[in-house]
Amino acid sequence: MAGDRALSSKQLTGRIHSVYCKDFVSYSEITFHPKHYLNVLTGPNGSGKSTIVSAIILGLGGEPILLDRSASVADYIQSNKTSATIIVRVYGRTPNTTETFRRVINSNGSSIFSVNDKDTSKKNFLSAVSSYNIQVSNLCQFLPQDRVQDFSKMNPQELLLNTMSSVCDDELTNSFNLLKQMRAQQANANANREKEKSDLVKKQKRLEHLQMTVAQYKEREEVKQKLQVYSAKKLWLETQAGETKAAEMKALVKKAKTQSDKLKDQHDKLVQAQEQIQRKKVSLRESCLEKTRLLEKAVSEKTAIENQLDSLKQGIGEKKYELEQSIQKSLRTATECDKLNQLVENKIYELETLNKSRPQIVSELERTKESCAAARGKAMEQYNRRKQLEQKLNDEKIPEITAYKHKIERLRNVKMQLTVENHEDAKYLENVVSQRDLFAFACEDKEDMSDLINELCVKQKLGVNVIYCAPADRLMYCPKVPIGDLRSFGFRSYLVDLVTGPIPLINKLCASYSIHNIPIGTETVSNYTSSIPKTIRVYFGGSKKFVVTASRYRSDTILTESTIRAKNQLITVDAQQLALVMKQCSEAVRESDSIKNAITKTDNEFERLQTVAKDEQEKRRKLDQKITHFNNLKMEIETLKKKLEALQSNNTLDSLKTNFYKSLQIDLKKIVETEAKLCAYLQSVERLMIEKKLAHARASVYMLQHESQYDALSESEQQSKAATRDFQQLLQGLENQISDVNKRKNDVQRLCDGELPTSSKFPFKKEFRELESIDLPGLREAIHDFQARLECMKSVNSEAIDSYQQLHNEVQQLEEGIQESVNQAKSMEQEMSSLYNKWEPKLNSLVDTISTKFSEFMEAIEYVGEVVLFKTDKYDFDSYGIQIMVQFRRGLQLQALDKFIQSGGERAVSIAIYSLSLQHVTHVPFRCVDEINQGMDATNERHIFDLLLKEATKHGSAQYLFVTPKLLRDLNYNEHLCVSIVHNSKTVCHGMKFPKT
Repeated sequence: MAGDRALSSKQLTGRIHSVYCKDFVSYSEITFHPKHYLNVLTGPNGSGKSTIVSAIILGLGGEPILLDRSASVADYIQSNKTSATIIVRVYGRTPNTTETFRRVINSNGSSIFSVNDKDTSKKNFLSAVSSYNIQVSNLCQFLPQDRVQDFSKMNPQELLLNTMSSVCDDELTNSFNLLKQMRAQQANANANREKEKSDLVKKQKRLEHLQMTVAQYKEREEVKQKLQVYSAKKLWLETQAGETKAAEMKALVKKAKTQSDKLKDQHDKLVQAQEQIQRKKVSLRESCLEKTRLLEKAVSEKTAIENQLDSLKQGIGEKKYELEQSIQKSLRTATECDKLNQLVENKIYELETLNKSRPQIVSELERTKESCAAARGKAMEQYNRRKQLEQKLNDEKIPEITAYKHKIERLRNVKMQLTVENHEDAKYLENVVSQRDLFAFACEDKEDMSDLINELCVKQKLGVNVIYCAPADRLMYCPKVPIGDLRSFGFRSYLVDLVTGPIPLINKLCASYSIHNIPIGTETVSNYTSSIPKTIRVYFGGSKKFVVTASRYRSDTILTESTIRAKNQLITVDAQQLALVMKQCSEAVRESDSIKNAITKTDNEFERLQTVAKDEQEKRRKLDQKITHFNNLKMEIETLKKKLEALQSNNTLDSLKTNFYKSLQIDLKKIVETEAKLCAYLQSVERLMIEKKLAHARASVYMLQHESQYDALSESEQQSKAATRDFQQLLQGLENQISDVNKRKNDVQRLCDGELPTSSKFPFKKEFRELESIDLPGLREAIHDFQARLECMKSVNSEAIDSYQQLHNEVQQLEEGIQESVNQAKSMEQEMSSLYNKWEPKLNSLVDTISTKFSEFMEAIEYVGEVVLFKTDKYDFDSYGIQIMVQFRRGLQLQALDKFIQSGGERAVSIAIYSLSLQHVTHVPFRCVDEINQGMDATNERHIFDLLLKEATKHGSAQYLFVTPKLLRDLNYNEHLCVSIVHNSKTVCHGMKFPKT
């Protein structure tokens, strides 16, 4: 097109060249090539129009939350697929080039981003997208279908930020952000400065108080130093006396140690002798224990032999008892063999008797089986016939009768619906009332209406219409001209007289469409159009509709004539159809009764055949029992013969006695051997008892011989311990004395900077010489006086001096910091004022330009509107915002656009016009708006489309993608408009591409 060729390379930069989708939502594979100006995507709901917008937003790095449809990007992958691919190509910065943005979405929610077929990070990808002034999160540039209402939810501050972002003037946006930052810094600086001033006053008062404390501290330190010198002198005199006493104690300790060592040597010799005696005692005791262990072992073995002998004797008795039982059992077996032999003979006789009648029983059994099978076959035939009849009744006749009854009920029950008595008259109402209102839900209660809208439109997102009808029990409207005055022109009644239904609904139609003032006539009405009263604006004559409108440029009227046709949207009552349906229903009932009677007959015959089959089955069972008894009898005879042979083969009584005597001889031999072994163990036990008594006697004699040795050892031990204890006490006294001397020396060093009076570095040599004349009691008295003076003086913490100096430094720093803060505040005030003076005119110019275009567009469709800059204070930048002010009804004041004030259609009009107003000030390469015309009436929708066409197809205007499920008839078009109709069908060829021209 000529308009396309006229665009420069700079103007083309960033516009969409193509959008490619694979396995994305409803598209297996598709490529969309938008034109350079206005692109309208239309088609049935669910065909995939909004999917293309979603592909653009997600393909350019947007998140699913921007679409408000799903929380995960993986939900956009086509069913049974593991990934989806989106490729968005935009025109590059140099002529005849494009830049490719690719996003591959995986089923785990991750994405792979690439620019010009080179993989990159998401951050770099978004940076490359934003370099073309593309802002996927800005509602002023991208307005998806499910976020149209979010536009009206934006507060003035959010609307201002999105508007400035869409302008793509970085200086304007950056200056605004810098002003807000400087304002926040200024507020923080002022608050901090006031806090610092308050802290300065407090610290100055505290400093004055600490000056008195410092003076008291110095006086107290002088007294403490004198007390320190006197205490050190006293401690040194006590140290010298302690050293003298320690020298005397050393001689006593040496003498006590000599005596202790002598007694210890004597005791050690006695201990060695006692240890040798103790070892001999242990040896004798172990010998006694060994004899005891051997004796216990011999006794245990003797007991085991006795138990073995008893067991052998008991075994002989048990075998004797078993022999007696076996003899009795052998006698019983002989008797049992005689009985079994008799029983076998009886069973053989019974088998021979049955064998004679067996052929007759088998023949009768075969006849019974055939008779039973025949009865069952006939019964199954009756069962199948009944099943066919029942299936025909349930699958054909009962649904048919139910359908006829429902149809009769619908034809009769029309009181709760909007109907026309004569179906030929339905076309008049269908050509007056819009289809949207014909299929609308009607509510007499406003709360019910609100709940219904919330459930159907908000929660379920259904495109239904809900209207309010005021409750009424009578018709509230009358015709302006009586029908009698119009009969001469060919009219027979008013439209309201042809309609039946609830009174509130008819009143609503009278109020909205004036059906009480629309007369209906025959074809002759067209002959009297000039004579019909001027108050009649709409009327019908046969299949013609006449509309009278006033001319906008002259005082006369214009009569428009059009041909109407029936739309079959209303329910009408047809008496002939009702009679026909009732007749068909009666015939279906008769056929159903006939089938039910046939089913009853079939059931009776089936029961009779079941009885016959049951009797034959009983005969067959009895004959089967006889055959089974014959077979069981042969098996029973075989079993009895085997049992008889087993009993006859058992051992005889003589063999049992022979086996018993052999076993008895073996057991008697074992008893003799065991008794001999028992005698040997009895002799061994007696010998061991004698040896045990002898060992105990030897140990007792040795203990009596060395008993006096214990007393001498005990006396020696007590003397040694007493000498050692005296030595330890003297040694401890010496150590305590030395420790006391050393402690006092340490105390002297602590009081004298770590030096003793004997050192050349001793700090108090002069003071000690002055105190030479004072003895120890005098020093103690002087120390007591100094301590009393200190107790009377106020205690001052040594940290007070440090606190004073630190506080003095803090006061000085605060004074300097406050002055510096004041200087910085003046500098920031000048800087902020200079930046504001540059920024504020540009912002006002931007808002004025948008407001001017917004007002022009609103006025073009007979509404009023403006865009105002809102703020509470000059430098309160957080309050700056844009408010869209609108007026849709004359006589009302301008009101801010709000989701609670304006209707959905009014908000849609306002948002659409504001978006168009941004065309003149924004520099984005393209815009996407999805179904913004939802909720608009036909008039507003036509106005908005005309404005969109005019503004979006101007030379150099940004590329525009407008998605709508429908287009009105007779819209205006031009060469820069491209309409793409989106279809969704299985017949579309794989990999099909939309044409580029």
